[in-house]
Amino acid sequence: MKVLLFAQSFPPPSAAGSVQYLFNVFSSLPPQTAVVVTGNAEPALSKQFDRNFPQRIIRFPFIAHVAYGYKRSRLARIGEYLLWPLVAAWFILWERPQVVNIGEFNVASLTALMAKKLFRIPYVLFTYAEEITYITTRPVYLRLLKMVLRNADAIIAVSDYTSGVLQELGAAPARIHKVLPPVGEDKRTPVKPEAADAVRARYSIRGCRVLLTVGRLVERKGHATVLAALPVILQSFPETLYVVVGTGPQEQKLKELALQAGLQDYVLFAGGVDDGELACWYEICDILVMPHRSLASSRDTEGCPTVFLEASAHGKPVIGGRDGGVADAILDGRTGFTIDGTDACKLAEKVCYLLGNPEAALEMGRAGRAYVSTLRPECSAAAIQRINEEVVKGVSIASRT
Repeated sequence: MKVLLFAQSFPPPSAAGSVQYLFNVFSSLPPQTAVVVTGNAEPALSKQFDRNFPQRIIRFPFIAHVAYGYKRSRLARIGEYLLWPLVAAWFILWERPQVVNIGEFNVASLTALMAKKLFRIPYVLFTYAEEITYITTRPVYLRLLKMVLRNADAIIAVSDYTSGVLQELGAAPARIHKVLPPVGEDKRTPVKPEAADAVRARYSIRGCRVLLTVGRLVERKGHATVLAALPVILQSFPETLYVVVGTGPQEQKLKELALQAGLQDYVLFAGGVDDGELACWYEICDILVMPHRSLASSRDTEGCPTVFLEASAHGKPVIGGRDGGVADAILDGRTGFTIDGTDACKLAEKVCYLLGNPEAALEMGRAGRAYVSTLRPECSAAAIQRINEEVVKGVSIASRT
């Protein structure tokens, strides 16, 4: 079976949970059964990546990766909207796929819809949350999204929350399949002590209690809430260091907040890091904290935050906001805690509890590792493969219970 994937964002870079999701699934499908059409955010790294990837990848510079999209000009965005549907149409005609996969709602979705109408080629849409809820605030895009949802042969949702949002938009419940984000072997592999020690030495981290946030520096991730909670945490645990991994549009604002609060000696902005260093940070940290929240203005939120699952894979307790699809990523009270993402006092309370009760923190880490052990890429890929095969065979997904 030949699958044609249109993905707005695909590694490198691996930033964003949706990017990791697609990577884990398509790297675990049978080799050379899929063609990936995506952007070319980092050309130098892409060459080596593409040579080693088990599927064929075709890249175009006009397709904006989520990690860099906010930097693009209006003219570049218009170019993408005009060119991508045409390129998608060409590849559907040239490759003759048996099924089209849409990595996230994007303008190529409209071409997939037309291909279904004209050539009866089925399509499967992958959904997360933030891209769907954001579109609900933009009437024109919302109408297009509803049309794509109504005609999709199957829809992949990463959480119960995402499934609920899709149903609110008119998607048939029986066409929605929850496939939780897998955690790749590279995220599970124990870090060598010397590698973690090298990162500690590089940043002069010795004898610290480390709180870690991993993700794009955007408002919904809740970095500001951690900064607000930090003075209270430092009263009980003065050796605490807050490490921020990632880049994004809020970076300068967060640095200014830390400086204004006199926290510059207790906050480390590590910037973007490669997978090896990220694994070291998971190993070094005591707690992964990301008190995310939904933004009222844009409905921007999280689908199923994979950073919690990755930290759990390293046996670390996690604390997150309760909005979005976090219930599928944090088992509240078992693998970590969920809180109101705007409540700095509650965050400080939970952090201090875990730092002051190492056995409880250890037990949550063990429970998290056990939970994540069930979320393997090969299992997710098998589920996606089955769904693709069913729509190709014409099995009525909507008629199944």
